[in-house]
Amino acid sequence: MSVWPLPSKSPATGDATSAYSAGGAGTERNGAALLPVWELPELSADAELVVSELVTNAYRHAPGTDSFELELVRREDGVRIALADGNAVRPVIAELKADNQPTGRGMAIVAALATRWGAEDHHGGKRVWVDLERPADA
Repeated sequence: MSVWPLPSKSPATGDATSAYSAGGAGTERNGAALLPVWELPELSADAELVVSELVTNAYRHAPGTDSFELELVRREDGVRIALADGNAVRPVIAELKADNQPTGRGMAIVAALATRWGAEDHHGGKRVWVDLERPADA
């Protein structure tokens, strides 16, 4: 298991966008880099995308959270990726609209890649978790 605490705000500017740029950006690559070590290289690209979506959602939808925690856990058949934040509001898969908005697709992408996903209560907030399993032919 590997855990990364992520800043909720940038020390330089005090805003969440800068925090992602400073502390969160690259986290998805760092997490995905573990998968070849764990003999799961075929899940690296999907894991990188899932981490990116979860971290982005946390910064966008959990303002005021003191910190975020990203966790990757090696499982027999794959990996569990989890992100905890201090906001108890659970993620939903948004209905896509025809207005071509560039946002609102993250959890639909996560659900399409995941074997299973969900959210659970975590210290007054929530932990969103995603299971990725290696393909049967791997």
